[in-house]
Formats: sequence, structure tokens, C-alpha cells
Amino acid sequence: MKIIKIFILIFCFTFTGQAFGKSSEYYRATLAHVLTKCNSKCQKKVFDQEVHRAFFVLIDAILNQVQFELSQKKKEKIWSKEF
Repeated sequence: MKIIKIFILIFCFTFTGQAFGKSSEYYRATLAHVLTKCNSKCQKKVFDQEVHRAFFVLIDAILNQVQFELSQKKKEKIWSKEF
């Protein structure tokens, strides 16, 4: 079970942060801390915080994309009415 948690943690660190601009040094430091200085309670807390933060960043990015697309549709509609 511990190996699965570590694998999930590494997966989240690898794929959630790079798209949203966190530095690789942050992930190296966090991963090193989790693997060397954390007990299972600490590991769970770090994992939960990272997943929670990544979820909200992802939702924010999705909402920004939807807002952009809606504004583009609105502009297209205005341009089509004018011509």
C-alpha cells in the first residue's frame, strides 16, 4: 500500500505541477522530504495538500478556458450581426 501511495504522489508531482508552472526544485525538495523525513501521517498530509491544490488550479484553468471561449463566441456573434 505504501508503494502505491508513493507512486501516486510521484505521478501527481510529475503531471500536475509542470503545466501550471511550479518549479522542479519544489518537487524535488518535497519528494525528498516526504521520502526521508515524513512518517505515514505526514506523507498523507502532503499528498492531500498537493492533490487539493492541484485540483483547484486545474478547475481554475478550466474556468479560464471556458471564459475565453465564451468571449470568442460572443465576439463572433457580434461580428456576424454587423456583416
